[in-house]
Amino acid sequence: MRLSRRVFLRSGLGGAGGWLAAASAPVRATAADESHAPLEIANPEVRQRLVIINADDLGLSDEIDGGIFEAHDRGIVTSASLLVDGPHAAAAVRLAQQRPDLGLGIHVAFDDRGRWLINVQDPRGVQREMTRQLDAFVRMTGAPPTHIDSHHHAHRLFNVARHFIEAGQRLGVPVRGFSEVFFVGRFWGQPEFGRTDMTKISVDSLLALLRSLGPGVSEVSCHPGHLESRPDALYNREREVELRSLCDTQVRAAIREEGIRLISFREYARIAGRSGDGATAGGCPPAAPGR
Repeated sequence: MRLSRRVFLRSGLGGAGGWLAAASAPVRATAADESHAPLEIANPEVRQRLVIINADDLGLSDEIDGGIFEAHDRGIVTSASLLVDGPHAAAAVRLAQQRPDLGLGIHVAFDDRGRWLINVQDPRGVQREMTRQLDAFVRMTGAPPTHIDSHHHAHRLFNVARHFIEAGQRLGVPVRGFSEVFFVGRFWGQPEFGRTDMTKISVDSLLALLRSLGPGVSEVSCHPGHLESRPDALYNREREVELRSLCDTQVRAAIREEGIRLISFREYARIAGRSGDGATAGGCPPAAPGR
């Protein structure tokens, strides 16, 4: 499999960023990752702005799940990423399946609140754990994920990324940051770990982000939720602020005014399929018959 040069460079792995190789801390997207407009795919339908609003951490807690579903029912969230080992994952799947317009992907987790659960420099261990979580997702939901991403962007690490790209190609689904869907991760209330800046997740910030998007398909990640009572919640009050912003009437009005069309990853797969590009990760073409 060959990763297209265009997507390779856009992914950030084409640079010499040694920070990506360090597995000592969770990886977060930076503003530099979002300095280019989304790429268009061949279908004329995506010459407009198509935007996926994806909520991470589904299944982590009742409070977070409630916020995600509220942000879908009352707000602009169109997709969610499931933590299959989350303590509330089974209940979250049942509730998600009651919402046919909500895309459901997998949020592969190799850590638990900053503590690594596997050695991410062990390729066999990474492959085994990925396979286990993907199999669990299919058992729980009855279908493959509509997209693949990871907790704390672990899938962007050297020697880890290729396993995600191969899984995305095998399943025919996009992997965050390694497909024609342009990832935007700056709607996040802790620009530095442990330092909260609520202005980054305000209504004004979300409006500016949406208006800045170019033509093509973009994914905006978010982390809405209700306040958790657990004392070790590292991102908590921020989730409530995100939820309010995602449900604000000004945001919906701006989306209409800007001519933005909200879609899910499920709908993206249909659009990409019609364009002939497919939805495979990393711009990798589907394997030829018999190979």
